[in-house]
Amino acid sequence: MRITEYLGKHISTLLEDAPFKHWPVEKYIEEDLEEKRTYYTFKEHGIEVCCDQNDKISDIFLKSEENKRFDESLFEIPFSLSRNQVLERFGTPSKSSGKSSSAFLGDSGAWDIFTQQTYAIHIEYRVDSDRIKMITLMRNDIIP
Repeated sequence: MRITEYLGKHISTLLEDAPFKHWPVEKYIEEDLEEKRTYYTFKEHGIEVCCDQNDKISDIFLKSEENKRFDESLFEIPFSLSRNQVLERFGTPSKSSGKSSSAFLGDSGAWDIFTQQTYAIHIEYRVDSDRIKMITLMRNDIIP
């Protein structure tokens, strides 16, 4: 199953599938929001899954960190792509922003959102380069 196909499915579908069922996972429940959110983090593999109050997968975060890089074979966008290469591949983003800085959040890289038929791809770029830092896959009904 492609990783995007887990969006909207119950978390048990992902947790019972290979390779995820073989990976150590940490569960965290955030109840301080209007709606409860549950996060499943596969730290060693650079992936975090967020579920809504019904345990349906709403977001999948694919991270490119040293020693904890997401296995790119599970998704077709390599983290080595530059922003220009991403734009060549996907065309004009439905939403976009340049680099920013705030006292509360600190420095943030540019980002682009590409709306697909059943989901959206949010790509955040590094502050110090135009390479991909994180890819967020999200259901279309939760696009900010």
